Formats: sequence, structure tokens, C-alpha cells
Amino acid sequence: MIDLLPVGSPATGDDFIDRERETAFILSTIEKDHVMLVAPRRFGKTSIMLNIEKRLQSRQHPCVFLEVENVTSPGEFITDLVTALIECEGASHKTRIFSALGKVFARVQENIDEIETPAFRAKLRSHLRAELADDWYEKAKKIDEIIGEITGPVCVILDEFPVAIQNMEDDDARKFLHWFRRLRQVSPRVRFIVGGSVSIDHVVYNVGGIAVINDFRRVNIGGFEEDVALSVIEHVFRGEGWEYSPEIGRAVLDSVGDPYIPYFIMILLSGLKEEVDISGGVPSPALVERVYNRRILGSEGRHYFEHYSRRLRILYSEQEAKAARAILGKVSVAESLPMSIAYDIFRRNYGSGDEDAFRGLLAQLNHDFYVTSEIPGELKFYSKMLRDWWRIYYASVE
Repeated sequence: MIDLLPVGSPATGDDFIDRERETAFILSTIEKDHVMLVAPRRFGKTSIMLNIEKRLQSRQHPCVFLEVENVTSPGEFITDLVTALIECEGASHKTRIFSALGKVFARVQENIDEIETPAFRAKLRSHLRAELADDWYEKAKKIDEIIGEITGPVCVILDEFPVAIQNMEDDDARKFLHWFRRLRQVSPRVRFIVGGSVSIDHVVYNVGGIAVINDFRRVNIGGFEEDVALSVIEHVFRGEGWEYSPEIGRAVLDSVGDPYIPYFIMILLSGLKEEVDISGGVPSPALVERVYNRRILGSEGRHYFEHYSRRLRILYSEQEAKAARAILGKVSVAESLPMSIAYDIFRRNYGSGDEDAFRGLLAQLNHDFYVTSEIPGELKFYSKMLRDWWRIYYASVE
């Protein structure tokens, strides 16, 4: 079965392939800096985060992994963070942190002996949320003092962090980002690793500005190196009992295009497996091409990429989304698109010739990995596979 790199879910354990360079760099970086993982959806950020958590824990280095996609307020975030820190620390530190909380918050005054029980932890979360529901910003200053006294080192990994900020009211998000920056400054033994499938630059631009996150060291998570991508394909073929050849490996990569995105590779290999299982055929370069054109780019594979279109409606203003769709539609049918033509398309669809707005939109599309500007003054799709899909379904938007 194809389970080496699960489609749509993080790769862990034996499924986690390569990324040794990125992982080693992140582990080295957090000795001095906070880290922000930068990559589009399904490039493997969560898999890398989980692998780092596993490695740190194997070294007896306290590490917290928090999925914060469903957080909707600063109070919820702080509650999740504090309770996770209590759980990951040693017994003496747990008692010390809890005792400090008890001195600050009247509701957090339970028997210390109960601290290890699930019922106690649930009660603690409930009480903290209640305490932070009103005037969270002033109360968070006390949390600063408590976390700042952690003797550590402790690593906190926050997945889908930009989504949590988006979920907050604008005023809360603005205050939260400033508080979170202050927390990092007063907690020298705590390191944060943040990432998500939404461009954090796009999010913070509207509620706090880039200055609130400029202390993070950015780590770009790209596609696989060519040799790694080929080894993954060969591994999957061997696991399925298929005959592998360099020609068929090349056919898969040519369909996916550089960068060799793990998710896109597995989409194609999963489609190939379905075709072989149904037709009883034998994998070949010709079959790979047929699967790509019919199963992946055809109607039955549309759902694999639909989120790239949908997120424009969610993350961009109505004007921005309309202009972005028109530009992307034009870029998808061109090898590259001159910036002057992109600006004309923007002006017609955005409703004005605001050059700052145009540059801002291109920056967003670049941050969200729709387009790239490898050649100065020219736009092209970041991914060949996404470009092919966009051309089929959205090329006539403009």
C-alpha cells in the first residue's frame, strides 16, 4: 500500500522521509532564536514539527506541541500554553508554576497533590479560561512573569499559528501579537517554533505589522531535492511490488514539476495505484502521463487543489480575490507574465490603479506560494502541477 507519505496527513515515524537538513538546522537554530516555518499548505511543515518534538523529547528536552487552529481568543491561547507547559515540566517545576498561578488567580487554588490527574488538568483549564475571559491583557502580564521564570530550556511548537490570529477579533489580535512578542523577550529559556498553512505576513500586516514577528528566524520548507524525490518514488514502487526504472521515476517528476512537492508526488502515485488496481495494467511512463491528465487534472482529482482557489475567498478581500484570480488565470496560460501586463489586469479587476495595492497583492500571492518572480519583472506559477490545474479550471476568469 502507498503509506510512505500519507496523502493529506502528517508523515511520522518511518513515513517521515529526508528533511534531515531542515530538521538539523531548526534544532541548531532554536538554541538561540525562535523559528518560523515558511511554506505553503502540505509541504510537510507539520511532519517536520512532529519530528522535532520527537527528537527533543528523546534528548529529555521538554517540548510542547500545540495545534492552535481552533483557538479563537488570546485567553484560549494562553490557557492552552500554560497548561501544556505545566504538563511538560518536571514535578518540582509543575508545583512551582501552579503555585505561582494560584497566587495570581483566585480560582486556581486547588490541592497540589491532584496536579497529575486528568480531572485536575481539566479543571485547571476551565478556571484559567474563566480568569482570562475578561481583561485578558492585564492578567497576561502576570503570566509573563511566571513563564519568564522557567529555568528551561523548553521548546514550544505552535502549528497553524496564523489561523489562530485570524480567528481573533482585530483588536484582540493586535494586542495579542504585541503581548506574544513581549513574552518571547522576557522568557529567555523558552523557544518558539511557529508555522501554518496561511501566510503569517498576510495575517499580521493587517493587525500588527511585520515588526511584531521580526525576531523569528525564517526557515523555508521547499520541495524534495531531486535525488530524494526519486528515492521516495522508487521506495513506493518497491513497496507495491512494481518494477521501477529511472525512466518512470523521471516521468513522475516531470508531471509534478520542480519544486518536487511531497503532497503532489503522493497524489500522482495514489492515482497511479488506483489506475493499476482497476485496470490491472503495469506502471509505465505512458500510464503515468495518462493518470496525470485524467485522474489528477480531470474532474475526479479536482478536490486535491480546490483549497487553493477557495482560500482566495477566505483570506483576501473581495477586490483582491477578483484581481488575484484574473492574474493567476493569465499566468497559467503563459510561460511567464510581464509585470506590466499583470498590473493592467489588476487595474481592470481591482477597480483602481493603486500601485501599493498591486505590490501588496503580488507579495501576498508570493508569500502564499501561488506565484514566483525568479526572473525580475516576470511572474510565473510556483508549481507546474498547480499551474496545469489552474489553467484547466480558471484560465478564463479574466
